[in-house]
Amino acid sequence: MALLCVYVALVPVVFDYAADAPFPNAKGLLAHSLAYALAGVLVALAIGYGRRGWVWSWLHAPVLVFLAANLVATIFAPDLYIALFGTHRRMLGLGTIATFVVLYFGIALLVRARREAVAVVASALAGSAIVLVYEVVQLAKKDPFEWNADTSLRPFSTLGQTTTLAEYLTVLSLGVVAIALLDERLRRASRVALGLYSVLLFGGLLITQTRSALIGLVTGAAMLLVLTWIGHPSRRARVISLAGAGATAAALIVVLLFTPIGARFLSTVELPGADATGDDASPRLEQSAEVRVALYQIAFQMVQDRPLFGFGPDNFAVAMPRYRTESETFEVQQALATSAHSWAAQVAATSGIVGLAAFVAIPITAFVLALRSRFHPGAWAALAMLAAFLGAGVTTISDVGVDWLFWAAAGGVAAATARSSAVPSPVPRQARTRPMLALATVAIGVVLALISTVALGASRSARESQLERLHGRAQPAIDAANRATSWDGGRAEYWDTLGLAHVSANRFVDAAAAFEKASVIAPYDVRYSGDLARAYVFLIQRGDTSYTARARDVANRAVTADPNNPLANHTRAVVMQVTGDFPEALKSAERALALDQSNNREIYVTKTQVLLQLGRFPEAIASARYGLTRIPDPLNQVQLRYELARALAANGQLSEALVEIDAALKIQPNQPNAQQFRTQILAALNK
Repeated sequence: MALLCVYVALVPVVFDYAADAPFPNAKGLLAHSLAYALAGVLVALAIGYGRRGWVWSWLHAPVLVFLAANLVATIFAPDLYIALFGTHRRMLGLGTIATFVVLYFGIALLVRARREAVAVVASALAGSAIVLVYEVVQLAKKDPFEWNADTSLRPFSTLGQTTTLAEYLTVLSLGVVAIALLDERLRRASRVALGLYSVLLFGGLLITQTRSALIGLVTGAAMLLVLTWIGHPSRRARVISLAGAGATAAALIVVLLFTPIGARFLSTVELPGADATGDDASPRLEQSAEVRVALYQIAFQMVQDRPLFGFGPDNFAVAMPRYRTESETFEVQQALATSAHSWAAQVAATSGIVGLAAFVAIPITAFVLALRSRFHPGAWAALAMLAAFLGAGVTTISDVGVDWLFWAAAGGVAAATARSSAVPSPVPRQARTRPMLALATVAIGVVLALISTVALGASRSARESQLERLHGRAQPAIDAANRATSWDGGRAEYWDTLGLAHVSANRFVDAAAAFEKASVIAPYDVRYSGDLARAYVFLIQRGDTSYTARARDVANRAVTADPNNPLANHTRAVVMQVTGDFPEALKSAERALALDQSNNREIYVTKTQVLLQLGRFPEAIASARYGLTRIPDPLNQVQLRYELARALAANGQLSEALVEIDAALKIQPNQPNAQQFRTQILAALNK
């Protein structure tokens, strides 16, 4: 029970600011550690009590089938390491799925009495109080930590993402409301306290401005209404439930019309009115909704290719590049999405139809069991939480800090509706081997829990390397990155960090070796291929032409792995340019520009340089001028203006070249190449 209470209280709370992925790593490793110990306890109890300690529920069947489906999916996954341990910034591999199943069985088998259920609920609420406090701290701009986003606009508290914070608060608020309304054994003071706390949770939810939370509130409230109307023994309660439904609907209307979250919800479908031609433009989804629709389409294609068991746990990112089309939204076009932004799409893509069917069977079975148990406040509250999770999560990413709520709620339904809740008597012991074996399983669980902390040390070392490199301390950066790769050598991120540390020390041969290791581990992520190709390019530019073939091979492999990614095509353009194949370089640069939606200045610079090298000066001028219209930030225009000046000078337009070089120097005066070129232009004009 202590392990269960610590799990539900601390997993959503903990994070490690010193880690390179502060939220998922700390939460995932804590969840794994507690699950190892809890699994040891469960096995020890099974040994000590035998079948007498087993509590049967029909919910066990879909839970075990889901675990089995993910086990099979892991065996056939494209990336076995990720299938086992999850991506670095999600930690949702088979190991984490197993921890969720252990949590489910821990609650289903160990929560037998009311005081035990109260302990688990109180622990979860204690953790949520910390989450709410930190959310308010961020909202007040008093956050002691520095993040890469303004936390006062949309706080993410200890969960790390605004959407997951909203989902967490939504599920808990429905659970608290259900307990306050349904538990007849509560004292009035406790009932009022829970009601007030649910208001605080709802307030924290509104602060996040997350639209999916409203869906979760509606589905959770609808589940309570259905349960009350069908199964509550009191006619008065059924009538009150209808009144409550009306009040809830009125409150939602107020939220939609008079709050920022309502404004965001209503703007999901944009109605632009008349376009430039005077015709009425058709309605369209706003940007984030478009991203989700694109990801759902990709997930659907994945299921078509691997219908039974999908691509394996957390392998969405591994498979995604092959399904990226030429006309995606910006976030989908060149980013590597690690989540389908929906539990349905994610489960279907990673564990197939078998896994999705088993997952959906869990809430369906829970609903049937709750109805068959007649009026049971605990089961109903857990079922409302399940409905809220599914509603909020239908458009939200999966997250190790929140997904446990689904399994805890399912375990709550199983515990409340199980056939037997009596505490079993130990099996008579005829030998001393049985208790010793039971203790051994607990010890193994504790040892595994301690071993798992090594991964957190690797994450901390990677972050240390990044900070040392940014402060210009190359050797400490290399040492820290080496520690990260030695402790967890299966993470491409750590090898890439090591490569960047070597780059800061001008050790490009060593950097290339580290980048190559990263690209071998994660060939689907063209960022690592890009780093490797550029390391080879630098070595070629220093005169070592032996790397020419390797650079070309890496560039071609990047485009093959992710053909519709502008970054992959730009990498190939750079390599072909440096190795002297200008027609192919131009082809790849134009392809990158056709795919790019970020107005990447480097692509425009590369294309202009290649056109210059081909002697097509007017086209180089046109390319640079067009790029300047697409890049509004003056600081990002400097290099392109320099290339434009070169093209103008090569085309004999020296006066215009001088204007452009002066414009570049006005933005950044201390540019040696630009200053030298200006001197050359002046000398040519004075002849």
